[in-house]
Amino acid sequence: MQNKLSFTHPCFQNEAAHVARMHLPVARLCNIRCSFCNPVGGDSCVHGCIPGLTREVLTPLQALERVRQVCTEQHIPIQIVGIAGPGEPLFNEETFETLELLRQHFPKIHLCLSTNGLLLPARARRIASLGVETLTVTVNSLTVETARKVYVHVEGRTDDEAFLTLMRNQMDGIEEAARLGICTKVNSVLIPGENEAELPEIARLAALRGASIHNILPLIPRADARQRQAPDAGTVQRLREACGQHLCQFERCRHCRADAIIDAKEREIGEMKHE
Repeated sequence: MQNKLSFTHPCFQNEAAHVARMHLPVARLCNIRCSFCNPVGGDSCVHGCIPGLTREVLTPLQALERVRQVCTEQHIPIQIVGIAGPGEPLFNEETFETLELLRQHFPKIHLCLSTNGLLLPARARRIASLGVETLTVTVNSLTVETARKVYVHVEGRTDDEAFLTLMRNQMDGIEEAARLGICTKVNSVLIPGENEAELPEIARLAALRGASIHNILPLIPRADARQRQAPDAGTVQRLREACGQHLCQFERCRHCRADAIIDAKEREIGEMKHE
């Protein structure tokens, strides 16, 4: 079942939406390594559209104070707060502590989360209970052969079962999140010559599992993927058309940082210093 949002979210619709939002960088550690990941400090990861860049990693209490500062000192009426890194949110207990604090102190703010999906089946009920309404799951492959090109490791492992577990948990997690009423988007990083043939099937299967929208992101060559070629606009459009036969395509992604603050006029605000 595909869940419809009861509020406006710029990352889940193609229509213009003037909504102030921010990301809180509280998830330091990651449990997988993507080939296009450029770790910050050696222990954080990027997945999907999240570049994984942040000026600092905050504690849950610092994150709560950051929201207060933005709302009261910068007078930005934040309506959506997401946790998207710089590592894997579901792999860090700080994520859940931050969500609980936000639910207690800012009950009207909508909560959003991004994940690589490895821990999603086991954590979906917990994030739903904490009030997460929107979720982004990055799915880049469907076969072990392709997964080996996309991921350097999964929990330090490179055997077939490790990659199969990741891909199985991603789809099972999407289904469980949808069952719990969370509106789910699927991100797929388009890597020419490596995973483009699998993207339409990812869209089809994700739709069957309950995803509401699909976001194809062109590869940003870096890290182990720095010698690879980014897809041109024509390739991206062709894949969006193919995937769009199965699942609505999102085309407005801004590749936001893990500490992004964006006001209602779609201007990215410079970071506030955190003492």
